[in-house]
Amino acid sequence: MNRAYKQFAGIIAVVLCLLIIGCSGAPENETFKKWQDLIKLLPEEEKETAPENVQVPDENIILGESIDIDLYFVAADGASLETEKRTILKTEGIARKTLEELIKGPGNANYSNPLPPGTKLLDINIKPDGLCIVDLSSQARLVNSAAEEQMMVYAIANTVGQFPTVTEVTFMVDGEEVSQLGGYLDLSMPVEPDYSF
Repeated sequence: MNRAYKQFAGIIAVVLCLLIIGCSGAPENETFKKWQDLIKLLPEEEKETAPENVQVPDENIILGESIDIDLYFVAADGASLETEKRTILKTEGIARKTLEELIKGPGNANYSNPLPPGTKLLDINIKPDGLCIVDLSSQARLVNSAAEEQMMVYAIANTVGQFPTVTEVTFMVDGEEVSQLGGYLDLSMPVEPDYSF
């Protein structure tokens, strides 16, 4: 017999047993208990299992709970990055939400936003190998020096690098692959987070 036929026969047997038990006049709780016992008697291979391609959510991640994240902003000296902690709600796109918080800017008046005004996050994609592709709007090109560009690149890399699924970052502008943003840094190769800034 093929597997589908066995499963169908098992379901019919359970339904018939439930009908017999239900008609026997047993109290409702007793019927439920016997039904559970019947399910336990089914062979393991006949119990319904989730298809392999269906992702079961991690029980440790409860969407809607709060999570503390680190955002990297430019320090008052303009030459280093400072961490600002922020609490946000967990979402499936936590890296996207985190970068959106970075783009909003710092809460601390002593820090400044590493991204040029008007810069938007167009897309973010994290590959299975740990490469995070960050697609920014064209305003990201409006940096005035190598130092500004370096602060922006590493603020983004360090911010998304806090997630274990991200090992390196590459950039796009308006959906196009780029080897540089403002013309100061060579970004033809992915950038790893660097917390020495």
